[in-house]
Amino acid sequence: MNLKNLTDKSVLSELLEFLLDKQLADQVVERYFAQTDALAQLQYFGVTDLNKLTADAKLQYYLLLLCEFAKRYALKPPLELGQICSSKVIGEYMSAKLAMRKQEVLWGVYLDTKNQVLAQEEIFVGTLNEATVHPREILKLALKYSAARFIVVHNHPSGQVTPSPNDIALTRRLQACGELLGIALLDHIIVGGHTYLSMREEKILIR
Repeated sequence: MNLKNLTDKSVLSELLEFLLDKQLADQVVERYFAQTDALAQLQYFGVTDLNKLTADAKLQYYLLLLCEFAKRYALKPPLELGQICSSKVIGEYMSAKLAMRKQEVLWGVYLDTKNQVLAQEEIFVGTLNEATVHPREILKLALKYSAARFIVVHNHPSGQVTPSPNDIALTRRLQACGELLGIALLDHIIVGGHTYLSMREEKILIR
């Protein structure tokens, strides 16, 4: 049995047919894929979303279990306080964490002199540009956590990881402002889908 060839629709339909007849299962599947284009998006569904799929309480509970399963399957082990991190570790972790986000978000990961994690925070949500993302807010947190270094991460919902001119301009501003405070910007990582780009590895950010 080769399950790899099953489409997302087929997988969800097969699961629902354990509870429903095929016709009703197909109806729920069609409603689901009218709202989103990937089975992985199930991890972001809540009760309000499920109400649009079905009014059946038992089926809603079953779907909530699937949502919870999807969330737990998608998660990589969290960044632990004190964990020594590199761009690769943070890039892989954040690409899993942010892969399916529909809005742009920006996170800061704050490190000590040994690159051990002091804190991580989501700082901005929405369209990110120089007007909305001010270095002050990012560096204020660096001072709060007494960080010696920091890495910023944001996603491109389009799935493309190529940095935009705004991304590059923001990176250079963050680097310059950090240098004034003696807090080094180690990297700016862009996540797109399940991949990521490190501006340091691409030589866009040079110390």
